[in-house]
Amino acid sequence: MNSKVLILMSGGIDSSVAAAVLKEQGYRVGGLTFSLLGKDTDSESIEDAKQVARILGIEHFVIDLSSYFNDTIIKYFLQEYRDGRTPNVCALCNREIKIKMGLHFADELGFDYIATGHYARVQHDGQEVHLKKALWKEKSQEYYLALTGKTDLARVLFPLGEFSKAEVRKKARELGYSIHEKEESQDICFVGKDYRDFLKNRGFNVKKGVIRDLLGNVLGTHDGYYFFTIGQRRGLGVSGGERLYVRGINPQENEITVAPLKSLYDSCFYVGSVNLIEDVGNRFIATVRVRYRGEEAEARLRKEGELYKVELTRRLFAVTPGQIAVFYQGDLVVGGGFIVEKCR
Repeated sequence: MNSKVLILMSGGIDSSVAAAVLKEQGYRVGGLTFSLLGKDTDSESIEDAKQVARILGIEHFVIDLSSYFNDTIIKYFLQEYRDGRTPNVCALCNREIKIKMGLHFADELGFDYIATGHYARVQHDGQEVHLKKALWKEKSQEYYLALTGKTDLARVLFPLGEFSKAEVRKKARELGYSIHEKEESQDICFVGKDYRDFLKNRGFNVKKGVIRDLLGNVLGTHDGYYFFTIGQRRGLGVSGGERLYVRGINPQENEITVAPLKSLYDSCFYVGSVNLIEDVGNRFIATVRVRYRGEEAEARLRKEGELYKVELTRRLFAVTPGQIAVFYQGDLVVGGGFIVEKCR
């Protein structure tokens, strides 16, 4: 009997092509679309997913997770900014919504696996499972999947792991999908163009504070520490002889610290809530990435209490508390966790 796979369909081109690829590979496929913002808001995406399901002749389910999404993801997003951190919403959403809830409903609906349209690869080696970069490195999305546990990864398929975006669009045209030229969203799905507007609409009011340089000198004022992120240059409204960037955020004092570009590079920081996919123990060497499109740098990692200390061989730009650091050995994802703080 062929395995049953529940493909998570967003209405976008990637998950729609992934569904077709699974059918071609002989799986018995069903489609599942989560409504995360409410069915009225998500109606266009839901209808696009339904249309693809009709073309493929597969079952399609729609489940409203808007309340759970609000409690799990949106509240987390807001709290991180209150605490002076910059949240990585997509990484948490992939783990808590797409993977965990996807598997939950796969079990309820009688499916063996779930699948997504992510560009990544899962490799099975006997009883072991490994997460790897996609072959098309320009689009590889393994960074956003590094928080996923091994047990869950064992039941997840990524049909597009060996495809390029051009190949996916070509296949969508061949399949007759009307969405073959649909633009990809570049924004957090619930935020829109500017997260500051979202925060203001959720009660983050103007809260005047000061902007200091590294020596503690006051250079100007700002409207609230939560409207800033590490590495930000625009919107500071201060000058110091050279371009200045946000170096630190102090929510307790409602202060922002700015510094020249050269001071925005760090070589040591701590990571918490670490998810290790590979069995590397409490000390290991890996390359580390601290942002999705960022460079990788070689590092030594060792566990200290509940955290891992990351010591880089060269500095990386804008190491930001709240974001995730992902550890690699070649194409293999060793694991990842949330950046907690920089070394003092």
